[in-house]
Amino acid sequence: MKVAVKELAEFVHRRGDIHGSAASATLAQEGIARQKEWQAQRGDGYRREHRVAARFGSLEISGRIDGWDAAAGVVEEVKTTRADAKQLHAQAGDVNLAQLRLYAGMLALADETLEALTLRLVYLHPRRANETAFEEAWSSTDLVVYFETTCGIYAAWLDALALRLGERDRAFAEMPFPYGDFRVDQRRLAKQVYRAFRDGEHCLVEAPTGSGKTMACLFPALKAMGAGEIQRLVFLTSRSTGQRAAEEAFRDAAADVGAATAVTITAKERICFNSGERCGADCEYARGYYERLPAARRELLAVGLATREQVEDVAASHRVCPFELSLDVAEWADVVVCDYNYVFDPVVRLRRLENAVFDRVALVVDEAHQLGDRVRDMLSAELPRPAVRAALSESGLPSLAAGRFRSVDRALAALGRHAGGEGELEIEPPAALCRAVDRLLETLQTEGIELEPFPAAAEAHWLLLRFQRATERAREAREDGFHYLLGGRGREVRVQLICTNPSDHIRTSMAPFQGSVRQSGTLSPAWMFQRLHGFGDDAKAFSFDGDGAKLGVFVVPGLSTYYRDRERTLPLLAELVRSVAAASPGNCLVALPSFEYVELLAGASGGADSRCQMPRMDLAEREDFIRWMNEAGARRLGFVVMGGIFAESVDFDGRAVRSIVVAGPGLAPRSLQRDLIAKDSVAAGIAEDGDEVAYRQPAMTRVLQAIGRIARGANQAGVAVLADPRFASAAYGRFFPSRWRPRRVGVDRVAETVARFWQQNGEQQRNAATNSEGCVKVRR
Repeated sequence: MKVAVKELAEFVHRRGDIHGSAASATLAQEGIARQKEWQAQRGDGYRREHRVAARFGSLEISGRIDGWDAAAGVVEEVKTTRADAKQLHAQAGDVNLAQLRLYAGMLALADETLEALTLRLVYLHPRRANETAFEEAWSSTDLVVYFETTCGIYAAWLDALALRLGERDRAFAEMPFPYGDFRVDQRRLAKQVYRAFRDGEHCLVEAPTGSGKTMACLFPALKAMGAGEIQRLVFLTSRSTGQRAAEEAFRDAAADVGAATAVTITAKERICFNSGERCGADCEYARGYYERLPAARRELLAVGLATREQVEDVAASHRVCPFELSLDVAEWADVVVCDYNYVFDPVVRLRRLENAVFDRVALVVDEAHQLGDRVRDMLSAELPRPAVRAALSESGLPSLAAGRFRSVDRALAALGRHAGGEGELEIEPPAALCRAVDRLLETLQTEGIELEPFPAAAEAHWLLLRFQRATERAREAREDGFHYLLGGRGREVRVQLICTNPSDHIRTSMAPFQGSVRQSGTLSPAWMFQRLHGFGDDAKAFSFDGDGAKLGVFVVPGLSTYYRDRERTLPLLAELVRSVAAASPGNCLVALPSFEYVELLAGASGGADSRCQMPRMDLAEREDFIRWMNEAGARRLGFVVMGGIFAESVDFDGRAVRSIVVAGPGLAPRSLQRDLIAKDSVAAGIAEDGDEVAYRQPAMTRVLQAIGRIARGANQAGVAVLADPRFASAAYGRFFPSRWRPRRVGVDRVAETVARFWQQNGEQQRNAATNSEGCVKVRR
């Protein structure tokens, strides 16, 4: 196994605290330039970037020594930083010195004539001529011992890891499907997923909600590990419900595989033990983190499935940061469950998902219909003037930093004078603002100004960093697919840099993976999502009908839900809702485009046994709503908003929630940002009609996701009534999944049509209820 000296030093010798400050960071290019300038002043016999290599058992260790003066017996390691050198040495000196000692040990191994060496660790400032050096004298014998001891510790870890992986692979190779038999289509789906991972392909999979997609992706991934095709699976989700589904599938599949490990990464702000406090060495869980990490890492890996609760328990018992612990464990786990941003966000991308041991990593993107919008947001940035002014209002802010913040504020104020009011307008790249941002960030770096004591300035600093990096990406793309927007006025002015076409970034982010599967219940038409994700029409796409779930889809074109018609058609829609609910054997969801429409229709529909989704419901209120809807046989009406928590990702009980009425497609209002997405989608060849991408696709995705809340169980039937003339048009119908068999129904025929559907499926419903109550998971 090939190991870099720096990797070896960090794993074995890292000590001390977690330090989160980035203000004193040095850019790679300026660090290299300063180091070359310093090296040029050394003598003729001085060897720069001297390559060394050595073997220890199965380890092949290599690296480059910054400086080696053989005549003087001096080995040098150079670090470039804007931070105070003594402070940095106190924080990172353990690793830096270990790296230097390992280099010297490799020299001593290669040349037995060496008796003693002088080791110099040098800290340079990128813009100043001064240097700070720490010097040690070592005998060659002691250096060799140090090198071999370090390698022995790392080799022992890798040997134990290899034993675990061997046990894991044997168990996965023999592992049976955890539920006994596959559902209809689930086996076909699992085969396609396995082939994608085996052959390194990137495919799109549409399968209905409740068809067992999660297990059909996870199980073949574990089998591919057992066959040596992949080493790790990264399972991306966009919501906590998706994380729980992945965790449950792993628990069911690998329950008897003690050597298997999985970890869920929870967002730092959600899992932090000191929420609201500054992140850094002042935190008791960050202080001394690396001394306590090895034991905590071993314990958490031994858990098998490390959910958020397990991460918190182990972190609390060892007094370590739970977020950092989950990242460190993810480096050695078989399955990593995390949010999209750890793969696609260029600022927070988790590069440790791939290493020398886990070098063939497969990827599953759950709920992939959200991928385009999520990555657009990751590549975009906003700079609001109020955030800058909040930074300026903090007392004690260093004068140099305050001056640079004022320059940014003046640039925003100048742009605000051209704003047209409350709406947005597109502007040319704001050169003056970009220069002010660059100067502010450069000053913070050059002077080593720390903003941790100033929360508002630290928050503004983060926004400025994202804005600068988004600007750099836009320049690299020559502004193609990026636009600057100006909104607000006066002190409320804001500048946005929006990405309208994330397809190239999605494709390049997925390229390093050993195959990927983007899956969802709403990926029609496939060609559009392939293009949105950066893949051509020839990329593989599969559509599955599921396991026999029977869905009656009835389109009612005679009932308009256009905004101008809502007051007129409200009584008719209310009667339709009552008739569908009365004819259904279970509870009924009603999905609408807005909270205002929810309140109007709920009031007009009458009936005591109904509830509405309310804005800003807390976790307890959400869970109570779900429990209420999941009471079987109660014939309840739940009014929800499309695109909200109850219309996407929530797993309602398929025996309780049997029907849904969708009132209109819920198109987003016209906006400059969406119009630019439409324009750029045509220019990029994603679609001939830009509105198809910018407006209709997001709207219909929300519709289909809402319908996915019903008929979720095996052999369970459900009814979806779509009320609006647009649903009967080809422009909207092309988004219907191929498995649907929609029927047009007159407003006056809905009640009898739905009743007839349930009569025809009555025997199936009784059988489904019996089978559902009597089914058990089969493990061998």
